[in-house]
Amino acid sequence: MVFLDKRYATLLEVCLVSLLLTFVGWLREAYLAYLKCSMFWHFGFPAFMMLIVLLAITLPKRSFRIYGFLPRSPRFTLKWSSAFIAIFILPAAFSIGMSAALGVAKPAGLSPLSIILNVIFYMVFVGLVEEAYFRGYVQSRLNEVFERRWRRLIFKAWKVDYGMSLPLTSIIFALMHIVNYWNPIISRWEPAWWMPIHILGAFAFGCLAGALREASDIYVSASLHGGIMTSYTFLSIYTSDLILSISLFISWFIFFSLLAVFFHESENPGDLNQRVGGSLKSRIQSLPETY
Repeated sequence: MVFLDKRYATLLEVCLVSLLLTFVGWLREAYLAYLKCSMFWHFGFPAFMMLIVLLAITLPKRSFRIYGFLPRSPRFTLKWSSAFIAIFILPAAFSIGMSAALGVAKPAGLSPLSIILNVIFYMVFVGLVEEAYFRGYVQSRLNEVFERRWRRLIFKAWKVDYGMSLPLTSIIFALMHIVNYWNPIISRWEPAWWMPIHILGAFAFGCLAGALREASDIYVSASLHGGIMTSYTFLSIYTSDLILSISLFISWFIFFSLLAVFFHESENPGDLNQRVGGSLKSRIQSLPETY
């Protein structure tokens, strides 16, 4: 009975913190609605979310490694983070370039500075910060009280240890996307026919990102999250819906084709270090001796 109480208390904790962030987000939108846009407020809310994450880890003296902030294998994290970013960014860049060359690109008129700021915002203040909160704090906190009893994720080749913390985190992640349509502070309720698809898609992505985090750390899932948001944003700005759909389809096809390899390598991430070190050592040994 005590164990059940602990699980419910932990779930209540992460839900209350998530409600606090939702309320702050509503206040931010209300402020922007009445006092107009300010770059500070666009970056301020993600910074506040990151502050909450850091306080939730440091104040109770929890481990940054257990919460996914310190990679088990830096080489593994760097390899797959770079791969997931490239899988979405390169097809998007190619699609935008081809659209511009064929003269069908939209005249967005973004300055180089605006492009850089958008990339930083979606890669860092959306991808990294949201993954630090949901997959770093929420999922790791729930992992402390929910046993990771399952091993297989949909397909046989997708092997990763996970438990109820993964779907619960994904539900919280999906429900918080309702703020895109509802803000009671300013009496905004703007439902659309795609709203259920958006919420279900957020849940599915949450499960996928949660699996990546369980197999590695928050930086791999953050790279995927940021890469998707960055590519989608620039594709929607510069290209048509058809080109956007084709580009993202290609990216997702490549991603899912490599996912089994990712999960296989994640079982022994240290092997990557040994392969790299062994390869370097063999190359050194094969060099001719000089006198």
